[in-house]
Amino acid sequence: MHLLVVQSDQRILQHPGLQPLWDSLDRDRIHQQYAAVGAMLLSLFAIVVGITSRHIAWALVGSLLATGSLWWLYRLLSEQPLAAWRRQLREEPESIVWVYGTVVERMPFGFKTTAVGTLYLVDTDGDCHTFSLRPKDLKLVTKTLNRVLPHADFGYSSERELKYRGEITDFRGRSRLNNVK
Repeated sequence: MHLLVVQSDQRILQHPGLQPLWDSLDRDRIHQQYAAVGAMLLSLFAIVVGITSRHIAWALVGSLLATGSLWWLYRLLSEQPLAAWRRQLREEPESIVWVYGTVVERMPFGFKTTAVGTLYLVDTDGDCHTFSLRPKDLKLVTKTLNRVLPHADFGYSSERELKYRGEITDFRGRSRLNNVK
């Protein structure tokens, strides 16, 4: 019986409804790698400028930035967030307790220009993990995660935020703990 449950979880994690989530993880990782390589190139430029102009401070700052960039790039290449999330959803699905999504629409002068979806996964430690998704994919991923995480609460409410985060924060950054009924 347990073997049957594990196999069905494997199939759910391969479901096309989760592909936008996996793509979001890959996209974020690639952007971080580009930023690390860009920081590395900038640091090498600072080293060259420091050496050619005989300003030791530029060379020192460049070498510190190069060391930090190299360390960052090493961490990015050694960690596998996609595999870690798949493993967590397969082996520890109860660690995710709350799932909700938001869509932010930018409408200058009343004309909708862009819409960005964000998926929030809150774990038992209270850590909130965010994933950038297209709004049309947000509903599909949430519905698929509902099958993967049947024990988790889905959807946003003030009561759930108070339950899982311990406080409710409005958009101006102030705590609204006393305003909750």
